Amino acid sequence: MRPKRPAGPRAPRLLDPLPLASAQVAVRPGMSVRTRLRQLHEIARELGVMLNAHVLEQRDDRKDDPIRSLRTVGAFGPGLLMNHAIHPTDEEIALTGAHDVRVAHCLLSNMRPATGIMPLPALHRHGVRAGLGDDGGTNDTSDMFSVMKAAVGLQRARHEDAGIHPTVPAVLRMATLGGAECIGMADRVGSLTPGKRADVVVLDPGTLNFAPRFDRTGQIVFNGQPSNVGEVFVDGRLRKARGELVEVDTARVVREAERAAARLRTAA
Repeated sequence: MRPKRPAGPRAPRLLDPLPLASAQVAVRPGMSVRTRLRQLHEIARELGVMLNAHVLEQRDDRKDDPIRSLRTVGAFGPGLLMNHAIHPTDEEIALTGAHDVRVAHCLLSNMRPATGIMPLPALHRHGVRAGLGDDGGTNDTSDMFSVMKAAVGLQRARHEDAGIHPTVPAVLRMATLGGAECIGMADRVGSLTPGKRADVVVLDPGTLNFAPRFDRTGQIVFNGQPSNVGEVFVDGRLRKARGELVEVDTARVVREAERAAARLRTAA
């Protein structure tokens, strides 16, 4: 089961009509705000989009019992994407799997403020679908190669077990089809499958950081860098060629981003 696509007259006014854009309803759950949480959950259902919640990122978040609040309002199911989920109890981990709640593993974001490490192996044992996330690009580079490497290494170091989940193939899946499953789009993106959108990343393995070449999957995860990306196709359209963005004025994008950041700093 996955959320229905936006329908009805309200959706075009509320959602960006760009074909590559999608939306979710963001919430910060808790028993103290459950009335508002119920309202936002109803809005997400009406629009046919997922509910996106930051859950148990900090230990102090437990004070307001966010998972109980999501269960109370009927939002704890496959239409929910929980970000972080670092400090769930064993019972909450089991419930997450039993209710097919999806989880975004934003590990580099969690490292910066030292909030903890997601119990990813335990979630995996309970069948929880997990994808990799940047949490809004807070790891500075939005580099999925770095996220994959760290996702494998972090659990290995914590458990002192080189075979712990995620394995190398598992983390590559989390970065692709697993992520698509988490946002309810696995029928459209996440793998090269007939009938899906033609989203393709072409890597150049003939570079120094990829040599010697013998384990393609391991080299993508452990050796891969953004500079290895030669071409990118999104929905069949060429967006990056020979390592350069197509039809994008990068200098203008940087200027506009800096102006926007300056406005936010001033307002804050």
